[in-house]
Amino acid sequence: MATLKKNVTVEGGHYLKAGALASVVAVRWAKDGDYPAVQRYPIEGRLYKGLLEVSPKERYSLKFGDWVVEDGEHVYVVDEERFAREYKEVPEKIVAPKVKPAVAALVVLIAAAVLARLLFTQDDGVYLFSVTHLMYYRALLGQWNGLANSVFDLDTDTIKVSAHTNTYSPNQDTHEFFSDLTNEVTGTNYTAGGATLASPTVTRTTGTVTFDANDVVWTQSGAGFSTARKFAVYRSTGAGATSKLYSVVTADADVGNVTGDLTIQWNASGISTWTTT
Repeated sequence: MATLKKNVTVEGGHYLKAGALASVVAVRWAKDGDYPAVQRYPIEGRLYKGLLEVSPKERYSLKFGDWVVEDGEHVYVVDEERFAREYKEVPEKIVAPKVKPAVAALVVLIAAAVLARLLFTQDDGVYLFSVTHLMYYRALLGQWNGLANSVFDLDTDTIKVSAHTNTYSPNQDTHEFFSDLTNEVTGTNYTAGGATLASPTVTRTTGTVTFDANDVVWTQSGAGFSTARKFAVYRSTGAGATSKLYSVVTADADVGNVTGDLTIQWNASGISTWTTT
């Protein structure tokens, strides 16, 4: 938990903000005493009822219903309307798993990282699964050696993500095309070949280039799939022998859409980033 200037550490509920990697602890201040570090203003009849002093230079005014949020490093206040819109409660039993962003490769002086996480919605909440996300080396090689059918145009190509069971064993060195993949899942609301990434973008900010797209959702069906473990990102040409593999996401456990929607929620920083070092 975060610790304030006055050494107040509070246990609260765990919540996940849209696009965030890790949960936060949050406490709703609805009455005196809900958050010990909040002091009541001495003057009644005003909109803001309390004052949270995080440090001598960092103070927050609160209304009843505002949330005090701790992210492990910082303490801040979020108003009730925004909190309801942007945060979702995470069951205590699934707070421990963490996403493990993986450095995919180092190419000359450019570091490429690929990031993702899996959300599995069930009746009692959202389950966050740890994942690793690695690039296929042939995809990297093809960007600079001019091989036919090797250069990705990530914001205009048809980029898909397919789901496979744990019996598919990714080989970053030799797997190059969709036809190299095995054991694709089947089930209602899953289409062979996977889902197309919507709204793909490639942007640059200073020394970082980012590839991103909308999250992928396979909606719930009792006749869906439940043994997905590997998720391959690739450029689809309509033919498996020419559909170039890009990267692969591996979950720490089997997931599916039988008891809830299965979502691949890309990291807030994007699907992939390349940063000069």
